[in-house]
Amino acid sequence: MTDEPFVPPDPAEALAGLGMPMADAMRTQRAVRRLHLEPVSHEVLLPLLELSLKAPTSSNTQDWMYLVVEDRAQKEAIGKLGSRLFRIVDPIVVKQAKGDEQELRNMAPGRWQAQNFADLPVFVIPCYKRNLKHAPVGRPQIKVASFYGSVYPAVQNLLLGCRAVGLGASLQTLPIWYVPKARKILGLPRSIVPVCIIPIGWAKGNYGPTTRRPIGEVVHLDRYGNQPFLEP
Repeated sequence: MTDEPFVPPDPAEALAGLGMPMADAMRTQRAVRRLHLEPVSHEVLLPLLELSLKAPTSSNTQDWMYLVVEDRAQKEAIGKLGSRLFRIVDPIVVKQAKGDEQELRNMAPGRWQAQNFADLPVFVIPCYKRNLKHAPVGRPQIKVASFYGSVYPAVQNLLLGCRAVGLGASLQTLPIWYVPKARKILGLPRSIVPVCIIPIGWAKGNYGPTTRRPIGEVVHLDRYGNQPFLEP
């Protein structure tokens, strides 16, 4: 018995999902890595990208850009770059999770995605343009945070928009870990910094709700260790 072929929703029908209450989208958003392989219409993707840019950016520079990758040869090249590190990292995390069946199950979607990387419908690669007006200073870690902090709010907007319309998406950095090689594949000048890569496609399965630790375990007041909101 074979599964019925997946038929993507009509763009207008999908975009109607943007009326989802914000709290519902936030409660059910998760990294979705198992995707249908049918194309994602530009009529759906471009409005989501446009909405994502309503996010704030440092000094209102708006020095961001999106590189959208649909060409299979480009996807294969990016996938090969990521697979080098994946082959090193994957056995390590599997060994660390030995005996934890739930954690091993959680790794399965990531492994599926790595194996089917070039077949995924579309990659969105948010980038940031370095400039003299907003040149970060301080230690290297601070420089990275300064650049990325001007992009990640837009990335989160995009992830929430994907959730609302029924697209699966996940934020990743492994496929572009070696920036010089990633720049060469993507044709990026040195002034453009790729921040992350977001594989997008129509989601397989369910979204959520997601499970998180109680807020009292996460919030520390004034100094680390002071947790007045812990439940008895």
